[in-house]
Amino acid sequence: MVNRADVPVHVGVSLGPDRSQAVVVRHRTVLGSVSVPCCDPSELLSGLQPAHREQARSVTIDISRLLLAAVLQSSGELSPVAMVRVLPRAATDPALDRHPAEIIERLVTRRFTIPGGHDLFGRELVPLDRQALQAVCREIERDGTRCIAVVAAGSQAQPRHEREVADGLQSVRPDARISVAYDFGGLGLAPREATVALNSALSDIAEDVLDACESAVRRWTPGTPLHVGRGDGGWVNASRMRTLPVLGLGAADALQLLGAAVLSGTDDCRVLLDRPSGRVVGDVRHRLVAVRPYALHGLGTELVVPTAALTGADGVQRTSDPVTRRPGDVPLVEADRDPDELTCIGATVSRPTAWLDEIAFIESTDELEGIRRDAQARATAIVTANGANPGTADIVEMSTVAMPYSPSGTVRVRVRVAGALDDRSRPAS
Repeated sequence: MVNRADVPVHVGVSLGPDRSQAVVVRHRTVLGSVSVPCCDPSELLSGLQPAHREQARSVTIDISRLLLAAVLQSSGELSPVAMVRVLPRAATDPALDRHPAEIIERLVTRRFTIPGGHDLFGRELVPLDRQALQAVCREIERDGTRCIAVVAAGSQAQPRHEREVADGLQSVRPDARISVAYDFGGLGLAPREATVALNSALSDIAEDVLDACESAVRRWTPGTPLHVGRGDGGWVNASRMRTLPVLGLGAADALQLLGAAVLSGTDDCRVLLDRPSGRVVGDVRHRLVAVRPYALHGLGTELVVPTAALTGADGVQRTSDPVTRRPGDVPLVEADRDPDELTCIGATVSRPTAWLDEIAFIESTDELEGIRRDAQARATAIVTANGANPGTADIVEMSTVAMPYSPSGTVRVRVRVAGALDDRSRPAS
């Protein structure tokens, strides 16, 4: 029997443009909650009971509502972005030179194309045009753009051209914030470009918010780790989120699914959420949210970073029982609490996570096993950089699927890794 007082306490925080909330949780039990009509993390944490300071094991903060509101409102907090494409040739039609999503186009103030790039297997299509690179560097040096997004054809397989372009730009603008598509993997020029453009545009606002969060946590309880929610329902450390703020988009959706599952007392379920646009459902398995690269509501474009896989729930019927159990199926959980509270509760039980999505070419079963081992090792290294304790990461999802309309032996490799659960957050036995 474990003493209840030994079960750790975690704090979950949901920051929003108009309202923020913090919740203190000890194994599915809410010990305290406070809400403020602002997005000041210091004011929010100071409203919690002083006794919780010494007990808190961690503070996990969701900033996704702040980020999404800034994008949808095209607020002045967003940074103007210079987009640099590395492609075999520039688009000849002006319509093709634009991104198909208007919300992405509003972020991009300058566009440049440098000849170069690779195919899906890392084979060079066109040598990098270094004269064109020098000309682009001079242009960006003159106009003073700080936030630069770089996307090269095939960089998910071979990032050499993308890295050389980024290095050249950094040399002429040492203070520039440069986002590269290689950091995110995934397929499709439009989703990869949207992801890297959003990452660049959100860099300044994310840094300001995270600076405020770190300062507030240090004052409230010095030495307590600060985690930041990801769109897949996991978390990363603050330094990682500063570099890759687009990972934070969609975190509220995923954490609400996780929070509803935790309150229901089950690690495997479907969760029914109410939204202004209608009801949606999402899945939780082994206390992890089911995810996929997905178009967030309102953006009008797909990204290559994973977010909660939500679908319409028109055919799902409500019942008087908030947890409906069907024979041979996982239970259906109806989320009947305040969404911000669910976000906070989900944040307290989230784990460090990482995701890898890439293309490989194989000629034998042995070669496939080698590719799988290599992908697992790299994904484990990423989750450790995201904040997981070394040696605690588990491969929670892996797939190798043949690519349609591609040469024989072409496979898409996806790996999802999560840090281990804290056993003492489990119920006493």
